[in-house]
Amino acid sequence: MAKGPYRQIEKIETQEKSGPYGAWRREFCGNYRELLVQTRNHSYAALEKKLAATRGRITCRKGCAYCCFHYISVPLAHGIVIADDLYGRKNLLRTFLRNYERWRPQGEAISKTLDETRARAFASSMSIHEIIAVTRPLSMRYLERNIPCPFLEEKACLIYAVRPLPCSGQFSVSPPERCSPDAAEEAVIHQLVADDEDLLKFLELAGPRLMVSEMTLPTLIYRLLTEGASSMIRSCLPAK
Repeated sequence: MAKGPYRQIEKIETQEKSGPYGAWRREFCGNYRELLVQTRNHSYAALEKKLAATRGRITCRKGCAYCCFHYISVPLAHGIVIADDLYGRKNLLRTFLRNYERWRPQGEAISKTLDETRARAFASSMSIHEIIAVTRPLSMRYLERNIPCPFLEEKACLIYAVRPLPCSGQFSVSPPERCSPDAAEEAVIHQLVADDEDLLKFLELAGPRLMVSEMTLPTLIYRLLTEGASSMIRSCLPAK
């Protein structure tokens, strides 16, 4: 990488991997990835057990990318792991940057409004159900714009192994074509939520601030790549 943001990203990557912080970061990303696998396995097993009782089956398949047009926000902790994954796969990093520039004109403004709305809702100590109700109209407006995720390439997720939990927690048990916004019949979707034990492990590993500080997925990853996680982590810490 040499032109545009690439030179800056190379510089940031070197800083991110250096010294005690770099050592912490490597260990953190490894442990977080292990927790992701564990949490997904637990959630998936619970869903399969539930469906077995009704002879239902998951119909999601590779190439079905309807879910990849939804607004997705992720905690800073998870964003660090995704950025680390891209550091190790430069071709995919380039693809993300190219797709991000296509996403930006349509997705940036509404995503910023969503992020700000969510932040105000969290600050006012709203319940999660109230936050969902407040942000749902904006999320639906985002979906209606038909904006593909910058990590979607040829109907496949570039970061499948480290994709956000909201992405790996939605499963269709109806014909896949029903997931289309234009479908005549409504899709039957199961939304999986990690159990309390797994969520506590994420909190113990990352700490509350890195798990509560959330941002739109594309925006967060671009900032992490061009600014660095260390500077964003400092902005989350309380002033002394």
